[in-house]
Amino acid sequence: MMDLPVSLYYRHLGHPDGKPLIILHGLLGTADNWHTLGKAYGEHHQVWLVDQRNHGRSPHHSSHNYTDLASDLLQFMDDQGLLQVNILGHSMGGKTALMFAHLHPERVDRLIIADIAARRYKPHHQPIFDAIQSAPIEGASSRSSIEAHLSKNLKDPAMVGFLMKNLRRDRDQGLIWRPNISALNSSVSAVVKDVPLETNTIPTLLIYGGKSEYVNPSDQEQFENQCLRLETHCLEEAGHWLHASHPEEFFDVTFKFLND
Repeated sequence: MMDLPVSLYYRHLGHPDGKPLIILHGLLGTADNWHTLGKAYGEHHQVWLVDQRNHGRSPHHSSHNYTDLASDLLQFMDDQGLLQVNILGHSMGGKTALMFAHLHPERVDRLIIADIAARRYKPHHQPIFDAIQSAPIEGASSRSSIEAHLSKNLKDPAMVGFLMKNLRRDRDQGLIWRPNISALNSSVSAVVKDVPLETNTIPTLLIYGGKSEYVNPSDQEQFENQCLRLETHCLEEAGHWLHASHPEEFFDVTFKFLND
């Protein structure tokens, strides 16, 4: 039995008469990560930056899988009166977009999948969750001690900076993690699982990083076989966080696709 959808937090930007664009972040991301690009798209589009369940300011829930996330998105579109939209999804958000397009193809105008494939991935997030859950957050007086802990355990400055955006100060509880860490940690197997990709005619852009390992030639072949109106673009010098490391090139390619 599918759980009831949750009411998603969002930021609404852009041109009031523009074509609607919904942007979906990846695991442990938030709508805020896309604010700068959202403003750029907003010059010509109506843009909704959405926090998916268990992330950002959206509600927490014990269940977290792509059926849930697609159901949340459908409810969000209905609540906003959006009959058909463009969807841009990165990583986990890309799989949410693929699942939504599979279940509700008539609600999708164009689809942008950023550095993710439809296949199952090997779980690889445990060191991140271990570092977060072992951080000395209870009673911590400053963010610096949490940052030092993450840096010691992960040794990846970019990842540490990304995770620190999820740390906030609550008036009553002190420093807390904004995402639902326990639910996400227990749901990693659902996050990395495959999603359906059947033959379809939705105009689709697969954009991926040349230095990322998330999209391989076999993945590209699957997209080419199943998406009859597919465009692909490789950002040669980018890794998995291609929209953050190469925002101008990412924007140019995706904006052209949305407006051709």
